[in-house]
Order: sequence, then C-alpha cells, then structure tokens
Amino acid sequence: MGAAGSKLEKALGDQFPEGERYFGLENFGNTCYCNSVLQALYFCVPFREQLLDYYSNNKNLADADENLLTCLADLFMQISSQKKKTGVIAPKRFVQRLKKQNEIFRSYMHQDAHEFLNYLLNELVDILEKEASAAKSDQETSSPTEKIANGPTSVHANGVKKEPLVTWVHKNFQGILTNETKCLRCETVTARDETFLDLSLDIEQNSSITSCLKNFSSTETLNAEDKFFCDKCCSLQEAQKRMKIKKPPHILVIHLKRFKYIEQLGRYKKLSYRVVFPLELKLSNTVEDADAEYSLFAVVVHVGSGPNHGHYVSLVKSHNHWLFFDDENVEMIDESAVQTFFGSSQEYSSNTDHGLDAGSSARWNLGFEDQVGDYKQLSRRTLRLCQPS
Repeated sequence: MGAAGSKLEKALGDQFPEGERYFGLENFGNTCYCNSVLQALYFCVPFREQLLDYYSNNKNLADADENLLTCLADLFMQISSQKKKTGVIAPKRFVQRLKKQNEIFRSYMHQDAHEFLNYLLNELVDILEKEASAAKSDQETSSPTEKIANGPTSVHANGVKKEPLVTWVHKNFQGILTNETKCLRCETVTARDETFLDLSLDIEQNSSITSCLKNFSSTETLNAEDKFFCDKCCSLQEAQKRMKIKKPPHILVIHLKRFKYIEQLGRYKKLSYRVVFPLELKLSNTVEDADAEYSLFAVVVHVGSGPNHGHYVSLVKSHNHWLFFDDENVEMIDESAVQTFFGSSQEYSSNTDHGLDAGSSARWNLGFEDQVGDYKQLSRRTLRLCQPS
C-alpha cells in the first residue's frame, strides 16, 4: 500500500493524528469479513486500550499457550508500534488461529462478519474467565481477596456463591434487556432479564435506525394460541409483551438483519432497503431511565447481492476523520460519503442475480459509543459500533 499510504498521509498532512497508525490488512482468500471487523475493533478506542494493557501486563504472551486473545493482542500491538504511519500488515497468525479453532472459518467460502464478531467476543470472554478462574485457584488459599480481570473482589467464606465475573469485554459491549409480560386479567407484570453484546434489528424499506429500535421495543399482544400462562391466575391469559433495554452498553453494536429467508424461494435473500443511521443516536424510546446518547464511530458493510458472495469493507471515524478500509487499501473519505451506505430506496427484482453498488446493497453493523465516558469518538456494525460522544 505504498502509493495509497503516501496518498493518505498527504491527504491528512499536518492533521495526521499523533501516535495513530492507519494500516490495511492483507486478505488471505475471502477473509474480508475478518479484516473489516478487526478494523472496527481496532478503532474502538476503549477496547483497543484495554487489549493493549492486557498485552503489556502479560509480557510472556509469546511463551503462553496461543489463543485468539493472545493473537489479537499481538496483532493490535504490531499495528500500534509500527514506525511508519501507514502501510499493510498481514494478520496471518490471527487468521490461522481462527481457522484452527473453528472449522466454520476454515474454508475459502464467503463468511458472515456478524457471526465472526459474536464468536470472537464470546471467545475472548471465555479466555478471560478461564484465566481469572485459574488465578483464583492459585490465590484463594492464601489471600482474602482475589485479583480478577477487572480488579479485586471479595472472597466469600463457606463457598457462598459470588457474582459472575465481569471482564473488560463485558464492560465495553454488554448491556441488559428486560422482557416484560403483563397479564391483561390481573395486570401482573413478569420481567426476565438477559444480557446482550449486540442488538439485531428487523428492517423496513425507507426507515431509520430510530424507527427500527422503536419496533424492537414495541408492544406485542399475546392471544388465541399464543396466550401467556399467568402464575397468579394459574391459567392461560391474554397478555402484552415488550422488550426494553434496561441497561445500555458502553459500546452499542447494532446488526441490521438484511438477510431474510424467503420460503417461496427456499433460500435467503438480501434486503437492500434504505435504512438511515445517524451520526448521533439517542436510545430514548427503549431505555427506562435517562436517555443514552451515542456517536457513530464504525460501520461494517457487506457489498453484494446475496449472503453467499460479496465483499466486506468498513468505515471508521478516527480523530474526526472518516476512513474507508478495504483489506489492504485505506483512504480518507468525506463524512457525507457515509450516507451512500444507507441502502437503496428502490427494490431490484434482479438483485439476487446481479451485483449492485455499495449504496444499493450495503449490509451494516454499526458501532456506537455512549456519551458517559472519557471517549469522544464515533462508532459501527449490519455491524455498527457506537461509543459515548
């Protein structure tokens, strides 16, 4: 990426962020799904900083058993410690480990970026929890406190159950949903909480992220064959059901469900609907307490007409500049270019057989960062990542 790198440095000029690195990632044969997500995660500053802290606190990573966490930490350290400001890095070790660990990613077939992100985050959590458990086994007999992934917690005597470990991955991405069901006879409300690392939203033509979130938390009536068994009434009753975001995450990941199974066709079809996503997002319609505000910092886009072929790219906001990452290539784009990835306001009858441009068939994952921390950056995923602004 010599010429492209020089072009990017020239475009930024004196505005090139001090200490920042913009590196493309080599494609090892349909690994664009991986590259696009890795770029979004790298520019998710809270996640990057904590991963690099993990690396610095585990100097013997080279001697430790290799896993996805150590490979990812090593890759992020390689990028951040480059002497050059731009260039290309081959994430070979990480990709090899990914394929070795999960057969789904071993083939050269087109993979799903959303599935990869979910697998990666859950795998990182599992590794951190196992490390914390091993550290606890070594320390609990000699110390009244234990050191876990996010600091000390008290050890309870007599085997009393403690709260689940909360890793730095949880602290960044985990939120809490509450599923409320109200019996229409006795008006008793039954609530069940569940955690989430991303929100998958159904989409409609010519809609927006805000309207999709409203639909996500809309009230559904359970009647006829779908009646709810009320414990208080001891019988099946009509009820109203609603899903709310009880605790919003620090980094909000939104997945737009653009691949829909069509029974008549017997296969999945890509929905190229136009769905507008804002640079600033409020979760006022779904959160019980105060509004949660987010700023867009990354978008992972699927370009193509169907689920089994196409290409992934990512848009990232870094230091008030928007960048376009396409495997080895990195270039600066204007903020107005982001709206070209909203989708198409028209449906194409032939869009399952012919390639379309990115604007007409983009599938996003958005990342947003909430506005309650020290981080002042924008996020993505179809994947969108958002963080606090």
